[in-house]
Amino acid sequence: MPVGAAIGLGVVTTVSSQRQQRKAFRAQERARKIDQKRQDFATGRERRKQVRAARVARAEILSASSAGGTSSTSKTASISGNIQSELGGNLSFLDSQQGFTSAIGKEMSSSARATQKAGEISAFGNLASKSLLIGEDAGMFGE
Repeated sequence: MPVGAAIGLGVVTTVSSQRQQRKAFRAQERARKIDQKRQDFATGRERRKQVRAARVARAEILSASSAGGTSSTSKTASISGNIQSELGGNLSFLDSQQGFTSAIGKEMSSSARATQKAGEISAFGNLASKSLLIGEDAGMFGE
């Protein structure tokens, strides 16, 4: 194979490889964003579920205490406060989980970018190495 053709083939394969790496990276980014939206949706749903459960529990306590004539006791107020406290803890937990998911996604994106760059550098290095070997075999660097 002529030297120019071998070098040209190396360039074509390197460029094609880089295009595929960029496509893969973009697909990974889209997948990460979709997964983040899915997590956000699930977290939002769970938050609403927690708020609804707390409201129902509080309404049940108030209804039962009102029916029993104990609606203004400290025990009823304490139970109601505990429900609110539990709700706050649950919502805080959900926020933390969402933050972790977001951080993981960002780190995965950084990793994908670094992998893409490493692949590009490797491809150029391989091309340069092959070009030098082909040139040497063709006697281009005379001795």
